[in-house]
Amino acid sequence: MTHRAPAFALIALAVSIATPAAAGKKPKKADAEEPAPAGPRRDPQGVKGISPFWESIKKGDDALVAKDLAGAKSAYQDAIKSEPQNAMGHYRMGEAELQQGNLKEAEASWQTASRFAGQNAALKAKVLFVLADVSERLRALDEATNRWNGYEDHAKANATAKTYPQTPPDRKKRIEDWKKLETEYGAVKDRIKQRLAEADKKAASDAQSSGNR
Repeated sequence: MTHRAPAFALIALAVSIATPAAAGKKPKKADAEEPAPAGPRRDPQGVKGISPFWESIKKGDDALVAKDLAGAKSAYQDAIKSEPQNAMGHYRMGEAELQQGNLKEAEASWQTASRFAGQNAALKAKVLFVLADVSERLRALDEATNRWNGYEDHAKANATAKTYPQTPPDRKKRIEDWKKLETEYGAVKDRIKQRLAEADKKAASDAQSSGNR
């Protein structure tokens, strides 16, 4: 005679098979997902995220592209306040000043950048280039020549930095051409001035002679 297991025994067996050994423990809840941080990850040291300095530089760059010069200068000023001895902030500020036509202010910013550039040969090259260029714009031609010489020497001493060694010889030649033209033009002006003075003197003399007749 075949013996059948009671129904409740079969149910218990099914439950024991389906349930893990640690049936008495409550199932572990899935860890709640951490919300994604809003905006870029920030880190004052700039290691695990963007630093306040570079965040301000990025903000200034975006404003500069959008031709918002006031906004760009404000952002670059924030960067400079954050890291006053970081040459990049002063370099970018000079670019904003240049776009506003403030040549003297741009020059001052780049001179500060040059002092803080340190061993950053690539950034130093950028600063020396724009300083030489702004001297030309200001028509300080002798100073421009000296600055192009400085840029040329830096380019030769730092072959790994991206530079334009063909630029200084070309710019210095143009400067010499301008100086020559200015000299020649000055001589022409002097001759014209002298001839006008002579003509005025003759006219006055002729008028006086006519009055005495």
